[in-house]
Amino acid sequence: MNLSKKANLIIYRFREKGLEVFLVNADKKSDNWEIPQGPLNDERSQHFKEEDRLIELDPVQQESGDLEEAWAVEGDWHEIPSLKGMLYEDAKYLKDKVMEMGAFFVVKEAFKKVLPHQYGFLKELKDILVDRNSVKDI
Repeated sequence: MNLSKKANLIIYRFREKGLEVFLVNADKKSDNWEIPQGPLNDERSQHFKEEDRLIELDPVQQESGDLEEAWAVEGDWHEIPSLKGMLYEDAKYLKDKVMEMGAFFVVKEAFKKVLPHQYGFLKELKDILVDRNSVKDI
């Protein structure tokens, strides 16, 4: 992947309510949640690719016409700083802010919260996981 392109990193987990995805909200004053995004760090993501944990999703088109890419990986709270390390961002900032900026949402609720063009990423991830027979009650 070209490092100059931005990618969405969908971190998901399974709980009693079904599939949950991690969303971030940089502006606590609003209810604008979105999928974490940044240039993908190929070095840090390589071992997830080798373990077949990283799912490459089809690009979606933004309203501006630009294509946006996304990758998905299964993870939980304790893994989020290292998973988000796959995106080029300041590690100290992430360590201090990840818990207050983000939350896991049941996928049905996440569909309502993400940006319109990001809905396609979540839908494709759900379809892939259902096809893998990995979950029940999504």
